[in-house]
Amino acid sequence: MLVRDRMTRDLITIDAARPIGDAARLLARHRIRQLPVVRDGQLVGIITHRDLRSAKPPTRPVASVMTAKPFTIGPDAAIDEAARLMRTYKIGGVPVVERRQMVGIITVADVLDAFVGLSGVNERTYRLAVTGGAAATAVARVRRAVERARGELKWLHRDVRMRPAQLHMRVKVRRVDDVIEALEATGFEVVSVVAARPR
Repeated sequence: MLVRDRMTRDLITIDAARPIGDAARLLARHRIRQLPVVRDGQLVGIITHRDLRSAKPPTRPVASVMTAKPFTIGPDAAIDEAARLMRTYKIGGVPVVERRQMVGIITVADVLDAFVGLSGVNERTYRLAVTGGAAATAVARVRRAVERARGELKWLHRDVRMRPAQLHMRVKVRRVDDVIEALEATGFEVVSVVAARPR
């Protein structure tokens, strides 16, 4: 999934010369946490609630308290790259820039929505844990077993902290018994099955 699939395109921005009181009102009115700052239509900074906490007086220009030259990301970057950027630098949103033009903004909430969608937790799925077999071939064997049962593997994780190691997965399938049979026929022991129903 790409940034362009999840970014907000309806941009709310503020000019660098505007007073910080205007920025505070925009953040409150639109219930947003970061506001891209522009000058002559070009992105020059970003201002957040944190920047405004101790900024006085309200007539002071946005340019004097904004974060200049903010991190940006391209619309064709993968969503996990945006997540890593936000996590590494502890920021809540990143302007999306293409050919020097700001085309959107992606926030922590957008990234979380993307991961929830990718995980399959909003669909009727099953979470399974299995043990058994050689670690080197286990992942490939799980994938083949799920495919044979006409299931869709949403995610797969090997937990080496458990003894023996376990493979945890989320599977979308019409009949979970078909997946269980296919996994057991491949030499796995199914340790747990939990049905997930979207709320």
